[in-house]
Amino acid sequence: MTIDTTSSRNVILDAIRNGKPRLIPLPDIPQYPFPGDETEEFIKHLLSFDGKCMQFESRQAAAQWMTQLPKEDKVVFSAVPECIGSITLDDLKDPHSANKVDICIAEGVIGVAETGSVWVNNATLGLAAAALLSTDLYLFLDRANLKSGLHQAYAALDIRAHQYGSFYTGPSATADIEAIHVTGAQGEISLTVLLYG
Repeated sequence: MTIDTTSSRNVILDAIRNGKPRLIPLPDIPQYPFPGDETEEFIKHLLSFDGKCMQFESRQAAAQWMTQLPKEDKVVFSAVPECIGSITLDDLKDPHSANKVDICIAEGVIGVAETGSVWVNNATLGLAAAALLSTDLYLFLDRANLKSGLHQAYAALDIRAHQYGSFYTGPSATADIEAIHVTGAQGEISLTVLLYG
């Protein structure tokens, strides 16, 4: 006896097609605002997560401050055009080699006052591994790109536009073991936001 597998297959596929639920539009998500001054709230929450913030009137002033920062004997990777690093992307073709980066200078896309977080992606970091494996991470952030809350931040982001994207909120830390807070547990020991504008 021969079984017609083509017919059985078609019956199953037809049942799946006909059994799909009716598509309905997604609901509108309310934009709950976060109260307070965006700059003050951003800095307050960033500091609460052991982050640092330097404020500047302009991007040029922030870049000038960054160039004057002592970097002797440090391996510096920069994804910011105004700041020249000691190594480039060509030197970091193998992401594992990013473990030698001491200082990473990169761009923040959006800051969130509610949490003190900065959104970054693979394009603004130049190389995500350099930021994650560096000892000190410096992020340029335009004050005009501060959002009051996470709802507003996600509404402004296209998270599908890049292979990697993440909110950074202060340096890496953990308090998993006996509730002892350790900074720099999995990544950078310091995160400094250069807030300008």
